[in-house]
Amino acid sequence: MRKYSLFNFLEKKMDTSEISPITQKLLDQLAFKELALYIGISYIANTLSKCEFKTYEKGEEVQNKLYYMLNVSPNPNENSSQFINKFVENYFYKGHSLIVPHNNLLYCADEFDIDESNPLKENIFYNATFGCQQLKKRFKASDVFYFKLDNQSAKGLVDALYMQYGEVISQALATYKRTNGTKYKMILDNYKAGDAQFNKIFNEVLKEQLKTFIENDNAIYPQFKGIDLQEFSSKNAKDASDIISMRKEIFEVTAQALKIPLPMMLGNITNMNEIVKVYLSICIDPLADMIGEELTRKYYSFEEWKAGNYITVDTSCINHVDILEVADKIYNAIGSGVANIDDMRKRLGWKTLDTEFSKQFFMSMNFMPAENMLKSTAEGGE
Repeated sequence: MRKYSLFNFLEKKMDTSEISPITQKLLDQLAFKELALYIGISYIANTLSKCEFKTYEKGEEVQNKLYYMLNVSPNPNENSSQFINKFVENYFYKGHSLIVPHNNLLYCADEFDIDESNPLKENIFYNATFGCQQLKKRFKASDVFYFKLDNQSAKGLVDALYMQYGEVISQALATYKRTNGTKYKMILDNYKAGDAQFNKIFNEVLKEQLKTFIENDNAIYPQFKGIDLQEFSSKNAKDASDIISMRKEIFEVTAQALKIPLPMMLGNITNMNEIVKVYLSICIDPLADMIGEELTRKYYSFEEWKAGNYITVDTSCINHVDILEVADKIYNAIGSGVANIDDMRKRLGWKTLDTEFSKQFFMSMNFMPAENMLKSTAEGGE
């Protein structure tokens, strides 16, 4: 998901044969953090991408141009899922995210500067960058949608909590590689280490041949006269339990920072429904409320909001619904007059019928006003 992390940069841009021990140690530590953050933030981004942004005018749900931008196409270069993924990445990796309306379209800024020097006046946003394009225009806070993550980014929280584990993980990795790697010894006959001709042959020929032989699955080692290569293994080989334990701990730290249930982070979900409920309650719903509030207060004035114009992020469609498992619940929702047929079809992700019948509300004979029930009982009814 995240395209330009330091870990990916080092991994792609550097020849592993030229990586120094210090840089390799950095890569080992970053791998755990990057993986944990990637998994957690991917969960949140994919969840929000599945939500429906609902737009209301005068209290009635409508599917206007704003609805289309938020749920289908915010701009010509991104669909809504790509747009939301970028927004979530910026929000958690950088600690804030900025959405800029431009030419009646929506764009999520890659970088921007903010002037917060006067808390009694609107903040000013400038140098908003989108790819290689930078807008020179300065925006007031009321002109953009700005989302800030508490006091610091999730990555900052993980980095701070991770300091106590980083060195231990590096040591565990180093020990594992050292004790489990294949070792060789070369027995030389009548060769002098200080001989210039031998050193030249060893560095230019033998050393390269040995490297190819050791690093490749299928290779041929030429046996020279007077040179014997023998393999020997460490007697103190270690398993990966220490590394696995450390990996679990950093995933726990990341789960706490992102407010994601630990079983989801570890991929060990047995009671899916209960875990998803917790995940929605403590992680997704607060984020969805914040997004809806920011969009509403910037798109609509107080008078418009009071008249029933607002935006919400509907998280009710996140859970997978099996019609056979919830048939009785659907019956009770319709039979109690809480929802009509179209409401329930929409909740299931089905196409609404949009008929007079499907929009009607029904009430089962089992329901009656409380006073009627008391009157019936007083008259000897059951």
